Amino acid sequence: MARYTITIKTLIDNNFDFGMKNYPIFNENYRETLNSNILNYYYENEIGFETANLFKFYLNTKLNLIMPKYNALYEAQKKLLDNILGNVDLKESLNRNIDNKSNSTSNSTNKNKMVNQDTPQGSLVNQDIENFTYASNMNLSKNESNDTNNLKGNTTEDYVKNIVGNNGNKYNVEVYKMVVDNFNSIDLSIINELSDLFMGIM
Repeated sequence: MARYTITIKTLIDNNFDFGMKNYPIFNENYRETLNSNILNYYYENEIGFETANLFKFYLNTKLNLIMPKYNALYEAQKKLLDNILGNVDLKESLNRNIDNKSNSTSNSTNKNKMVNQDTPQGSLVNQDIENFTYASNMNLSKNESNDTNNLKGNTTEDYVKNIVGNNGNKYNVEVYKMVVDNFNSIDLSIINELSDLFMGIM
């Protein structure tokens, strides 16, 4: 039973809004934990002000003033915790361009000869045929072709590899316990700094 003002327990039972939502904190996910630790520690204590709203005002004012220095301590412990857990955030990327070039050339020559000779006793040689000599009827055709093919292409390869998580190191239980204890110690230091907001007697 409160003797002078009102206890934190009574305020909680009456769903009083303590605020404690806007003071700076190193990790928003830790706000509820810290708030609970503060209110639970002073659960049976009487507030040191005439009204609950005045207590709320000074509680939030003081948290805004003291939290920056404690956030630095929290951050240091968080980095240590991340290191012992072997967390990694690695991004590996590769970009490669491949030029494809190929050339091919083909040449061909075709000669077709058709000769009719009215004088079978005569003799014809290739030179006579091509010079139109000693032939009464002759067809001569010559085909030449030259084909060149040029093939060009470009291929781009992109490779991205992300590794996020644990790199396989074993947890260091002793260091982990030390970090947790340090978090609790920081919480307690904050709680102690709030002691002047409460009555000095229980």
